[in-house]
Amino acid sequence: MDLDPRYLQAFVEVARANSFSKAAGTLHKTQPAVSYQIRQLEHQLHARLFDRDAKRLTPAGRRLFALSDRFFREFSQLATALHDPDAAAEPLRIESVSAFGRYVLFPVLSAMPELRYSLRFPTAEQVYAALHAGTCDLGIVYQPHVSSRLVATELAREELVVIAPGSGPASRVKLPPSVDGFVAPDGSQAGFAGLPAVTYDECEYVFGKWFEAVYRRQPRSVSSAYHFEELEEVVATVAAGRGWSIVPAHCVASTRRVACIRHSRRRVYNAIYALTRPGDVDHPAIGRVIAAVRSTGRD
Repeated sequence: MDLDPRYLQAFVEVARANSFSKAAGTLHKTQPAVSYQIRQLEHQLHARLFDRDAKRLTPAGRRLFALSDRFFREFSQLATALHDPDAAAEPLRIESVSAFGRYVLFPVLSAMPELRYSLRFPTAEQVYAALHAGTCDLGIVYQPHVSSRLVATELAREELVVIAPGSGPASRVKLPPSVDGFVAPDGSQAGFAGLPAVTYDECEYVFGKWFEAVYRRQPRSVSSAYHFEELEEVVATVAAGRGWSIVPAHCVASTRRVACIRHSRRRVYNAIYALTRPGDVDHPAIGRVIAAVRSTGRD
């Protein structure tokens, strides 16, 4: 199939602007001319690309936009590099689950002044969506999905620990003998279901991983009294004596406001994965970031 690149360019501009008239202005064409090019492209592809009534892309349109937008961006980057080899590359687009991104990845990136990048902290599902849509170059998640469209590389390991109110040696706070019992800092015992938990976005996977590793099963229930988006508020709420939580150890490594509780024999570690599209595996900037994170020895 021999597609006219002018039609693809018109399509990308309309999709970006979500407006035929705005795209016409960007392309220095009349709106009827842009509409004609979109109709010709749809005819060649035998697929409708825009839902005219809802003014949004159809599923076929979203797939074409992900491919075309990336093509035009990379073509522009290549043209610039060929014209001026010393020209700066486009920023590397990175999306990471929050805990690892804030406490481990960002400090590593901050030590790489030559690297231009953007960094976001969405949920793992949103990281996958961004990679599939072509709006992300490097994704960082807890658990990789099996996909022929993405390459997963183990990047690091992080320890998961229970945090409870208190300070000083963690040995003062004991883990209960069973999943349904919890020994509080004052020595009283209550079930995990009875002592309120402090939860956060994506904590379900972290909690499940820890309980399965330590007790080989999940508690009957977990009563959540507080829920936050980020871990800073989780740690502060636990430090105030309002509950317990399970977090990556590096999130509390620099504070003495909470007690970190570890099983005497069963340390719980969670793997962190870097996700890329197959064509980006050898991207030099991605390789440098992965190497820099690994050099920190996070395990």
